[in-house]
Amino acid sequence: MSVNYAEQVRRHAVRTPKRTAVVDGDREVSWAELDERATRIANGLAAAGVVRGDRVALLVDNSLRPLEVMIACARAGFVHVPLDFRLAEADVRSILADCGARAVIVDTPYLPTARRVRPDLPDVAVWVTDRAADGAADRAVGFTDYDELVDRASTTRPAADVDDHGLLCILYTSGTTGRAKGVTATHLQSLDNAMGVILGSEIDGDTRYAVSYPHGSAGTIHHVWGPVLLRGGCLVLSDVRQFSAERFFALVERHRVTHCQLVPTMVFRLLDHPDRGRFDLSSLRTMGYASAPIPPERVRHVLETFGPILVQMYGMTETASHATILGKADHVRAAAGADHLFASCGRPAIGAEIRILDDDGRPVPTGEVGEIVMRARWFTSGYWNDPERTAEALRDGWLYSGDLGRMDAEEYLYVVDRKKDLIITGGANVASTEVEAALYDHPAVQEAAVIGRPDREWGEAVHAVVSLRPDGTTSPAELIAWCRERLAHFKCPKSVEIRAELPRTSTGKLAKAVLRAELTG
Repeated sequence: MSVNYAEQVRRHAVRTPKRTAVVDGDREVSWAELDERATRIANGLAAAGVVRGDRVALLVDNSLRPLEVMIACARAGFVHVPLDFRLAEADVRSILADCGARAVIVDTPYLPTARRVRPDLPDVAVWVTDRAADGAADRAVGFTDYDELVDRASTTRPAADVDDHGLLCILYTSGTTGRAKGVTATHLQSLDNAMGVILGSEIDGDTRYAVSYPHGSAGTIHHVWGPVLLRGGCLVLSDVRQFSAERFFALVERHRVTHCQLVPTMVFRLLDHPDRGRFDLSSLRTMGYASAPIPPERVRHVLETFGPILVQMYGMTETASHATILGKADHVRAAAGADHLFASCGRPAIGAEIRILDDDGRPVPTGEVGEIVMRARWFTSGYWNDPERTAEALRDGWLYSGDLGRMDAEEYLYVVDRKKDLIITGGANVASTEVEAALYDHPAVQEAAVIGRPDREWGEAVHAVVSLRPDGTTSPAELIAWCRERLAHFKCPKSVEIRAELPRTSTGKLAKAVLRAELTG
């Protein structure tokens, strides 16, 4: 029997059947109920013709549904393929065709998209939606009702012999820079990753983890769901569409949340909320942050506000979720005078190796910048149906990240920039993160994204797009002058644009690719 997430759920259902496994709004789901529902879903899909190895895709909102479907897939040997609910119709069609989905589960808001793409996807044998979607009409055109599929199915666990090295999921990365890549993860890779997260984030059976990322991200599946399913804690689901500091504080207070994983934008909103003090946040003991760097002064402010609860992990979808850890003790050390650590993303996690290489693939001296290249047994084995990009990213067992970084004598890693985010102006290299750090120091700046703007004279010119804090006032000219007092002049923005909001991806990262596309037309 494979020791995967479905097996872990079964064990918790036997040992602590009545204990709450998931909180979804006002609904609490026990381990016994979660186990039974996953079994019914697995059997229901099998009865509809889904077999081991088939891909089961989901176009649904954050809720209990994607979690229980993932567990069902693990139980029966199906492959879980969650789609970002913000995808355009063309992207939905492309991904469903690329993964060769056999079954597609759709929430009511996405039925119009499903109906339009369905004629182009003849290999999809099973379309499932929910009862709220005028079920009779939908069944007439071939949609199965989700609740009926669950209710009618057997509660006998399928006898599938699931291979540890079989696929748990395929996670498609953003397609803003081209065709989306399907990052594969096996059961064993996700489990290995979860073990490291459990150690780094101090997850145990009493953990109550607020889920703040979209369900289809590595940050949710591998970094939150997996570790909590292993340890038998509790997942507290929340609305991720419009993150609200007040709603988050209320969630923590009501459900005594102990853990959360946030992107910088979310952290900034927590810090800037004027009524934070009226909520009881004493249950919080680990606040993870990732996806993008946070300016050092903001990290210090978080420590002063919430205490020594910060953990940063650097990684990407291809690393399941993490490769380095900057733990709580590292943050305390930074606050005590080792300021440089605030700019670090930590040291290699147990079981991970990291090298910094030049363009010729040779190690660079300590402290010098090169491409971050890494390996661990939980990293992806490749992209689904894409041998060319697999060969480009994975070479001799090493993952070439595309990130530029440096490592100090204590083996702390510092991410300098993405290779594609490096700006070359007049032949000089400018790291966009360095310019962004200077802008973040300005008291009026909430967020900043720096990109290269095509320029006939310089090749690229440094261009900044910023949003301001609620009480912040400034001008482009003032921000350029601010940077000139802090940076070499060739690194300073030649132009600044102030917006109410900056574009971002579904996981909350600033979407620089969108800004570049706007500049290039």
